Amino acid sequence: MPQLQTPNHHPTLISNPRRLLILTPTSHSLTTIPPFLHSLTGSPVRPPTTDTHPDSPPTFAGYTTHAPLPLENKYYKTEIPIWVDEIPLPATPPNPTNSEPLTPSTWKTEFAGPEAKVVRDAVGGVVICLRNPEPDATSTAVDAEESEEWRGVKAFLEAVGFVKGVMDDERGVGEVVGLVVLVGRDRDGGLEGEEEFSVPWWEDQLVDLGLVGVEVVNWDPRRVDEEVRDRFGEYQGMRRVREILETHDWTSVLGDGDGDVGEDGEDELERHLLGDGFDLEVRELEREMVGLQFAMENGDDDLTGVDGDDEMRVESMESLMLRMKAIKDMSDELPENERKRFAAKAVRDIMKEL
Repeated sequence: MPQLQTPNHHPTLISNPRRLLILTPTSHSLTTIPPFLHSLTGSPVRPPTTDTHPDSPPTFAGYTTHAPLPLENKYYKTEIPIWVDEIPLPATPPNPTNSEPLTPSTWKTEFAGPEAKVVRDAVGGVVICLRNPEPDATSTAVDAEESEEWRGVKAFLEAVGFVKGVMDDERGVGEVVGLVVLVGRDRDGGLEGEEEFSVPWWEDQLVDLGLVGVEVVNWDPRRVDEEVRDRFGEYQGMRRVREILETHDWTSVLGDGDGDVGEDGEDELERHLLGDGFDLEVRELEREMVGLQFAMENGDDDLTGVDGDDEMRVESMESLMLRMKAIKDMSDELPENERKRFAAKAVRDIMKEL
């Protein structure tokens, strides 16, 4: 009697995943990023770059050359590109260059702006690496919250939380995984209380700052090979970090494995826009929007609907026109291939809205 064949279910390959954005205060980066990335990916970290200015310290800002993070579960397998960035705390001495100093506030404004939406769309997860302070035996929780270090970290977290909120609004809560990794000795407040700088203490602080749904994990680099569990039996440390990242959906905006994406991860529209059809498509889209705007402003009967809708349509078209101009302005400074790819994705997003 022939035996029934059990079908083989292979994990789907996500060939074009979103990126993992790792953020840290500048003053924490040299002590948190190298051990964290090495433990997470298994690949050592290259020495940080030094700015061209002789007085500038080494930095991991814009570090994108690290080996990707391989992830696999029973549903998918992929390699996640990693992007590390630093944000100076408000009390950090200014950069010796003449450029405007980067602060949590300026970073938030830049990253949350409409021109950065393409960048936000590429992010699938945000990991915040913080050097967990050692509590002073003579201090109280109130003292800790009034310290200069905490005020700087608070401004940093508020900025990251704001940008995370923008991404949640754009894609839905849970679409961008959020994680705070406390690098340092574990401090558990126990069942009765919460020691300052323990995981429960940090969880309360994040809720107060509006960072809801962001998990806090303590990771001690000195306990790399240990699998630690909390009092509820859940894994802690790097094992928990990987669990969180492995259970997240990293499929990019282009999609993977749904039949609408080619082998190279680009759909038909993007391939068309990346070719000679890009400039023609932009001009045609501009003509359509101008014609539609003219028709609405002159009361075309075919476009009239519910009272009050016309004004909303005109405002929407004006917004789209401004977005088109911003796309062209931003892409003009990029190399041709990058310019076309950047603008093709943005144009496709606009066309979906029309």
